[in-house]
Amino acid sequence: MTVLTQHHDRPVDAHPEDDPATAPRPGVVERMTQILDLFLAHDGYHRLEDISAGTGLPRSTTFRLLSQLVTLRWLEHDAHGYRVGGRVLGMTARATDHGELRSAAADLLNELHARTGAVAHLGVLDDASVRYLDKIGGRASPTLPSRVGGRLPAHRTVLGRALLACLPAERVDALLAADPAPGHPRPDLPRLHAQLHQIRLRNGVSAHEVHKLGPDVTAVAVPVRGPDGAIAAISLAGRGSLRLDSMIPLVVAAARRTSQLMFPHWEPQHAAPTTRSRAAG
Repeated sequence: MTVLTQHHDRPVDAHPEDDPATAPRPGVVERMTQILDLFLAHDGYHRLEDISAGTGLPRSTTFRLLSQLVTLRWLEHDAHGYRVGGRVLGMTARATDHGELRSAAADLLNELHARTGAVAHLGVLDDASVRYLDKIGGRASPTLPSRVGGRLPAHRTVLGRALLACLPAERVDALLAADPAPGHPRPDLPRLHAQLHQIRLRNGVSAHEVHKLGPDVTAVAVPVRGPDGAIAAISLAGRGSLRLDSMIPLVVAAARRTSQLMFPHWEPQHAAPTTRSRAAG
C-alpha cells in the first residue's frame, strides 16, 4: 500500500492566524490605542518619525491617525511635535484624582506662590515618571515643561529626584530599567545615585534638592512623608533673584504641614532639616 504524504509550509499543528500572511490586521481602534499607549508611557513631545518607529506603524498610517486624534482632542500638535491633549489629561485626572492630597496641599501651594511669586508644584511618583497633580503659576510657569496631569521622567526633575531619594537604590534601578522615553537619554545611574545620596544626606527626614533648570531658573523640592514613606513631593521653581536660603524653609514647612493634614496622628521620628544646601547639578 502506498502512503501519501502531504508537505506543509508550516507546522501541522499551526493555526491559520499564526501565519503572518493570513493574520488579521489590527483595526483602527487598536492602532490608535498603540499610539496613545506610547504617549501615556512617555509624556512630553514626540515627533512623527518617533511615533511611527515606536508603534511599528507605517509613517502614512501614523500621520493619518495622529490627525484624527488631534481633531478629537486626544492629542495636541504644534511646532514641537505631538503631545497628549486635554481629553486624555481630563480622564487621567479623574481616574487618579488624589483628591484628599490635593485638598491638603492646595492652600499651601497658593501661599508658596503668593510669598515668592514662584511656581509651586505638587507631584507623585508614577513608575519612573513624576505626575503633576497641581501647579500654581508664576512668571516662570509658561517656560516650565510641567502641567497638571502631565508626566516627566523622574530623574530629570527636582521633584522626581526628591522622591527617588526616598527609595532604596535597588528600587530606583528597577524603576529606571525600562527603555527611556523617546528623546530622553538613558539616565547615568552612577551619577544619579551619587546625587540621590547627597539628597539623603541633607538631614534625611525631608530630602530636598536644589537644581539649576536653566540660565535663570532655580527649584527646590521636598517630599511629603507618611507612615509608609513619601507619598508626594512639593516643589518651588522660579526665575530672578529668588534666594535658596529663603525658599528651602518655605517648601520644607509646606511639605510638613501637608503631611500633618494627611496624617494627623502620625509623628515623624526624625531630626529637623536645616536650610543649608549646596546646588546639585
